[in-house]
Amino acid sequence: MVQVHTAALLPAPVSTTHTLAFVSAAIGGMAAPMFVTISGWGLHRGLKRRKDNGEPILKWVIIRGFSLILLQFLIGFLLPQRYFWNSPGILTLLGLCIFIVPLISYRDVVFFRWANGENTRKYKPIGIIVFTAVLLHYFPNLMPGSDWYDLVSVKSVFHWFQLAFFSGTYPLFPWITFYYIGSTLNAQHLNENWKLNITQSGSLAISTLLATMAISMTTNTNWAVTMGDGVLTFFPANHWFVIVSATWTIFLWDLFRLVPSWMSKTNDWLAPSGRLSLSIYVLHFALLGLVIETIPEISLIEAFGITLVHMGLWLMLGLIHEKMEFKWSIEYVIRRIATSKSHHDESE
Repeated sequence: MVQVHTAALLPAPVSTTHTLAFVSAAIGGMAAPMFVTISGWGLHRGLKRRKDNGEPILKWVIIRGFSLILLQFLIGFLLPQRYFWNSPGILTLLGLCIFIVPLISYRDVVFFRWANGENTRKYKPIGIIVFTAVLLHYFPNLMPGSDWYDLVSVKSVFHWFQLAFFSGTYPLFPWITFYYIGSTLNAQHLNENWKLNITQSGSLAISTLLATMAISMTTNTNWAVTMGDGVLTFFPANHWFVIVSATWTIFLWDLFRLVPSWMSKTNDWLAPSGRLSLSIYVLHFALLGLVIETIPEISLIEAFGITLVHMGLWLMLGLIHEKMEFKWSIEYVIRRIATSKSHHDESE
């Protein structure tokens, strides 16, 4: 996420043919799907742990959901070059998911006791993709506009909800698909059947990629674009983008579950910043908002170098934060607020 936001804001020439531009676009295209997917995995684990321990869930859900939505408003103030103060974004999406997913899970328990919970979670992403495609087909007025400011400009309270659910940068539909996929992912290391897992998820990922390339060539349409006419479009995230990025997210998840010795060391470096992902997400926007207008026109190679340095900065911050056993972070504050009453009750 840090990489794609830095690359998008730097005053560098735009290219669709340069190798570095292709690498940057590939990283950026997968960042948000993985961010949302891992968030869904984290919520599923948190809910399960609290249910198993008999802990209250309502306060935990409300505080986390509203905290994320409020932090999105803060990002609008921190980066006025890109957003308005009331623009819905990816944190709005995560906040809405925290409210909606437990409600739907509760409904499933009540109304679908006969169904296998694991299977229903696997079918929901497919249903969401189909539902979104059909809805936008019959109600084209809900489609996002063709300009960036159509995605972030809020005209009224009702329009804010329209952007948050259908027409913004990261609308609930179809992005909640990744949240549900996260809830189905297995965190256990791959066992002796790892070749079968990798073959299945890898084949599916590569097949969807090749299929969209074939569609691009046969229809003479751009294959992948951030905005505009293309087989894969990020703003808005069309059904082909969701399918391809979802299959690749699952494939990458399986690769990380292999955990060879070299990847274990990589994970040890990445994990501390991962545990600070919300803090880093907010603070990197604050830093970009402060310095981005002071950077002169630069080349594509210089821009790529700056993105790597910026990524390394937050990676080191995560390592230092954990090594020095610092407590304070946005995550820590939210946890304290969410658990303050239960701790108080226990002390009594």
